[in-house]
Amino acid sequence: MRVTMAQTNPVFGDVQENLENMITLIYQYKNETDLIVFPELSLTGYLLKEKVYDLAITLGSHEIKQICEVSRETGINVMFGFIENGKGTRVYNSSVFIKDGEVSSIQRKIYPTTYGIFEEGKYFARGKKVKVDEIQDFTSSMLICNDLWHPSLPHIAAHKHCSLLVCLINSPEGGLGSTYSSSIGWERLGQFYAGIYGCYVIIVNRVGEEEDKSFYGNSKVIDPYGQVVDQCPFNDESTQTCEIDYSKVKEIRKILPIMRDEDVDLTIRHYQEIASQENAD
Repeated sequence: MRVTMAQTNPVFGDVQENLENMITLIYQYKNETDLIVFPELSLTGYLLKEKVYDLAITLGSHEIKQICEVSRETGINVMFGFIENGKGTRVYNSSVFIKDGEVSSIQRKIYPTTYGIFEEGKYFARGKKVKVDEIQDFTSSMLICNDLWHPSLPHIAAHKHCSLLVCLINSPEGGLGSTYSSSIGWERLGQFYAGIYGCYVIIVNRVGEEEDKSFYGNSKVIDPYGQVVDQCPFNDESTQTCEIDYSKVKEIRKILPIMRDEDVDLTIRHYQEIASQENAD
């Protein structure tokens, strides 16, 4: 399967221009790829604060319908990030998977990032479920940025037989201060999940400036052996297309059958124990 990383520079707060840029790029890859992945919040930009309420859209919006139409015309499946208008005044940092011209699944960010320079918890409600979906031979799961730093969520996806873990992120330089390299951290994290779960990991970051924050890109594809097999450069808009092969997933899972031997009941018992202790405290 051919996968394209779209390392874009979203125009801050301009949904229409970002939509047009995404559509143009999708058309450019007709007959050249099967799946295009855009970054977290690629339709809006990131540091929006109170603007999130004005830029939230529903699944029935014309923006989603336009991407569905382009997906049908080109035969390309698309994953991208947007602000989802939920019930009441709730909004979510969400990603959508458009497959064969239809909305196939939505993933809401479960742990909005609220540490370092990040303030998402002030604005976004929390998702409640890890979703998986099928694309060709793969079972895919979209997780959004900080959700990858909560190991329970990729572990849940792995138990749902995820073989393609797609990470839509917005990672700026210095987001966690000067003593921690986010780019190195993301590569190590992706290699760990790929190697331990025997899956492909695709990390798609954005580039560009917002306020005084600089997003560095360096999107990458990591194979089930934990090897980086393709990547985009630092700091520049870029698209890179990579072939991924499900036979590698089958191969490594025979060599290293970690998930085959996982005891879910044991994990549940310990989590219940931990929850009881915390509630007692």
